[in-house]
Amino acid sequence: MIPFIAWQLVTRWRIVASVVILITAVAGMGMAKLSFDVSPNAIFSSDNRVSRELDELYRDFGHDDNDVVVILEAENLFTVEHLQQIRQLRNDLAEIDGISQAASVFDLRRRGSVFAPLIPPYMLPNADLDQLRRSVMRHPIAANQLVSDDGRMMMLWLHVEGDSLPLSKVIGVVDPVRNCTKQFEKSTGIDVLLAGHLTVRAETLVTLQQSMTKGSLLSTLIAAAVAFLLFRGLVPIVLCCVGPVIGVCWTLGMMGWTGQQIGGLGTVLPTLVIVIGVANSVHLLLETNRQLHRGRCPTSATFQALVRVGPACLLTSLTTVIGFGSLVLSETYSVKQFGCCAALGSALALLAVVFLLPVLMQFVNSAELERHHSTTVHHFSVWMNRLADFPIRHAWLIAIPSIAVCLLLLWPAFQQRPDIIWTETLANDSDATVAMAHADQSMGGALRAYVVVGWPQDASFADSETIAVTKEVHQAIAQTEGLRGEFSVLNLLASLPGKSIESRYRLFQRQPPSQQHRLVSESSRRLVVSTLVPNDGAAALGDRIVRLESSLAQIARKYPGYSLHVSGTVVAAARNMRAFIGDLGKSLAAAGIFIFFILAFAFRSLRIGLITTVPNAFPLLVTAAGLVLLGYPLQITSALTFSLCLGLAVDDTIHVITRFEQFQKQPGIECEQAVRETVAHVGPALVITTGILISGFAAMLVSPMPGIQMFSVLSCLIMATAFLGDMIVLPALLVLFAKRSPSLDTVRADQTPTK
Repeated sequence: MIPFIAWQLVTRWRIVASVVILITAVAGMGMAKLSFDVSPNAIFSSDNRVSRELDELYRDFGHDDNDVVVILEAENLFTVEHLQQIRQLRNDLAEIDGISQAASVFDLRRRGSVFAPLIPPYMLPNADLDQLRRSVMRHPIAANQLVSDDGRMMMLWLHVEGDSLPLSKVIGVVDPVRNCTKQFEKSTGIDVLLAGHLTVRAETLVTLQQSMTKGSLLSTLIAAAVAFLLFRGLVPIVLCCVGPVIGVCWTLGMMGWTGQQIGGLGTVLPTLVIVIGVANSVHLLLETNRQLHRGRCPTSATFQALVRVGPACLLTSLTTVIGFGSLVLSETYSVKQFGCCAALGSALALLAVVFLLPVLMQFVNSAELERHHSTTVHHFSVWMNRLADFPIRHAWLIAIPSIAVCLLLLWPAFQQRPDIIWTETLANDSDATVAMAHADQSMGGALRAYVVVGWPQDASFADSETIAVTKEVHQAIAQTEGLRGEFSVLNLLASLPGKSIESRYRLFQRQPPSQQHRLVSESSRRLVVSTLVPNDGAAALGDRIVRLESSLAQIARKYPGYSLHVSGTVVAAARNMRAFIGDLGKSLAAAGIFIFFILAFAFRSLRIGLITTVPNAFPLLVTAAGLVLLGYPLQITSALTFSLCLGLAVDDTIHVITRFEQFQKQPGIECEQAVRETVAHVGPALVITTGILISGFAAMLVSPMPGIQMFSVLSCLIMATAFLGDMIVLPALLVLFAKRSPSLDTVRADQTPTK
């Protein structure tokens, strides 16, 4: 079947070229439909209880992730001049399009009064500012919400209208707020920082897109320079890169036509598709050049390359598709989408490479290509022959320790704990990271978690039991280490006049609907108690929530009929993102198992399947165990890196095994000689692809984003160890454990009587 398809591709190249042009044109129209304007919440949304509870919270109390937190810091904020300046800033921010509410200390009323502001709009020069400061800091609404304990930090909470805001809306609000606050900072000398969900998201997504664009360009340039040095010519680079680039266009076009959007995970898709495509291109090109060197014409050389290397490329594509396709088992929609798109991109990359190589070879001076290219391949082959001596002569010395190391690394590798920090993809000195750190230190955080309190149908908020439950929730939060600033309708009622809860609640019901809606939903018989949480990661937050939920369970048992649970964007993101990272890890393990059976079936040998397990697992285990030993958690970037590099490691292994099988079936070739020839033939392609990919990944180290730096380091480490696994460990295993082919045994049997 493969020879027939290969012959059609090389002999009907004009038709193939027309098809490629047509598909690319259609893909280009699809790319125009692509949108980067996605809701940041989409990355952790899932079809589970946590997400459903979050949707109910949004429905009853509005989105809690639509806030921009303006942090003001000065040695003494409570001066007449500073208070007037901050009030003007508050008014200016409230006028920005999209801001529906601006909460600040200037909204406070004197305790026991409905109308008298705590901070008068016009202050006399001789005003008692110390008394005013103490009054603000003791106010039940301001304490640990709007002003820090030492009075050196104030917070303005800006609420942005809308639901599930796309990136364009987020940036459209955050940028004007940032411009306004920077002008304020210059004119007053008060330090201003921006924190909160929207600020982190805007800065993360914008920085990620910019960094990926610049990083991808720099990586491409450096990788191209390395490729030029390795190939010693521009034509081979074009032959290797055109197919993968077209594969990216096809992938993005398909995503556009199917209505997919490019979010946080989607930004790595172009790099992924190009990397996979380049690996296959190099193998096909080197085999084509090898056939040219034997005197074949370009058409025949391309045909032989497709026939000899095509099955291995097809098998590598299949294993990669299955590896990424296993992500569809995840509960998280963004993971499913990424898995489908990555699997599609892997297949389209191979298709583009196979289609374009016969077409491009028609326009290449084959003699010139063969002359320059053969020199490079010859040098690499000589080096590879020397390299092959080591695993052949010291097979036991290499194989047994390698297997032992993999077994020893299993335990630490599987001790990784998923975690995510909201600012982990931002530079440590970025505005949002610094702002979140300051808020954590002075206020306990700039993010909120919520305890949702539900009362029975025959009760109401003003009932004594409901009040008692709410007070005990306050106490439970206060007693949970790491949580600060508990706030609910009780704080607001404490500031209103009235002798009873009922009378104060009636006054509360006269407040603007926006204030009521954020605290109490009588139609759903629910209220929320919020708490500030620090930006120290999902794992730490998860531990706090577990302790809090233990206290809430005791309260629920004490008051039958009342329901209590913890929710909020930060809680749902923490739980779902940890599950998301866990899904990536599980899919990686599942992909490894699937790939093992596929290789065993494809090569019709369980022995070969077991042999390939060691070089495939070796780079991943070394890297995973290294992360654990160095104290790094399993983050999104590391999980994605493992998924990407598993595919590359398996691809190289398949090419080695395929070529080994071809040589071993030739009459008169011993196993050691088959290994030597395999290393000499496949080694140059692995050297070139590894050199290009490592140089490209290493270029990403210049990124200011720690996440991309981690991706770069892990990718380089995995690629280097994968090369050692395929060129050192795998040959040693083949020498020791590969079964001799029946054809070789038959030849020996036939030769014996003639001697």
